[in-house]
Amino acid sequence: MNEYLLISNKNMKNNLTKTILLLFTILFAKNLFATPTPTITVALDGTGNFTTIQAAINSVPSNLGSRTTIYIKNGLYNSEKILVPKNKENITFVGESREHTIISYHIYDCKGGLNNKCPAEDASKWSGETIRTSATITIQGDGFKAENITFQNTAGPVGQALAISITSDKNIFTNCSFLGYQDTIFLRKDGTRSYFKNCLILGRTDYIYGGGIGYFDNCEIQSYGGGWITAPSTPKSQQYGFVFYKCKLTFKSNSPRPKDDNQLISLGRPWHNYPKVAWIKCDMGDKIEPLGWPTLWHMEYAPTSKDLHLYEYKNTGKSSDISKRANWAGIRELSKKEAKKYTMKNVLKGHDNWNPKQIK
Repeated sequence: MNEYLLISNKNMKNNLTKTILLLFTILFAKNLFATPTPTITVALDGTGNFTTIQAAINSVPSNLGSRTTIYIKNGLYNSEKILVPKNKENITFVGESREHTIISYHIYDCKGGLNNKCPAEDASKWSGETIRTSATITIQGDGFKAENITFQNTAGPVGQALAISITSDKNIFTNCSFLGYQDTIFLRKDGTRSYFKNCLILGRTDYIYGGGIGYFDNCEIQSYGGGWITAPSTPKSQQYGFVFYKCKLTFKSNSPRPKDDNQLISLGRPWHNYPKVAWIKCDMGDKIEPLGWPTLWHMEYAPTSKDLHLYEYKNTGKSSDISKRANWAGIRELSKKEAKKYTMKNVLKGHDNWNPKQIK
């Protein structure tokens, strides 16, 4: 009997060992033959696959489904106005370094020019969706990601001059800089979601604007004086607009318009619809206009409508005193219970439970 048990136990151990080896072999083979994320390299000096970013984007198969990484070597990419079209989804830009991988252009909106875009000679180089706005880069393909890159518009204080225009959904920007003066970031399409982590956004006039949903996580919001940080146009039915979580509000001196240096900056002004902005645990510094929202901008219902959600919660710094804000029905401090709803996961989940931190 004991001999039988010994043989039986030995067989069980052998079978278990074989099973473990089989599982290991299957997992190894799966990893070995898995399709890697395609990587395309862009370099101005010709050491990559392409010398222009648009050529790299164009080389990605339409409606591919899987993710494609475009690695961009250091350089000033200032000769092209870039479009990521709707049929180019799940594209990732990875810069060699945030400070030295710079995507830049200089188109701005004007009266005259070429179809109200200036300079006319440069506007004439582009057509269709590429020139619909002044943006240096326009993102239409869902699932876009960018890391370690500076996006900028160098037109200066001349009118609308976007660094980036976004109509795509489920976008992620990590360790990026967005530099401009007026209308730096346009979250152009209602309901679309964009997540910004450890980013720098610079501007003066309405430089974060639109009807999309933007979550700014531990970002630096840097302002020239005399203008407005946000110009939200959130739809009434949309629960969230712009959420700033643990962000730092700083003041940028030596503005391209010198008189800016002696003026304060406002948290925002309502553009249209029912603006929604929440500032949560942010360091507001000492350069914010005490009223926060001092301007109606042709929205006569802004002060009395409770459908405007202009909220704050446990902010710090000399400019964080909410008791000095404009006497609007929609401006108030969130309760602790309400503030718990403004997590990244909850604000961006939508109908598909999207979580940027789970995207590789």
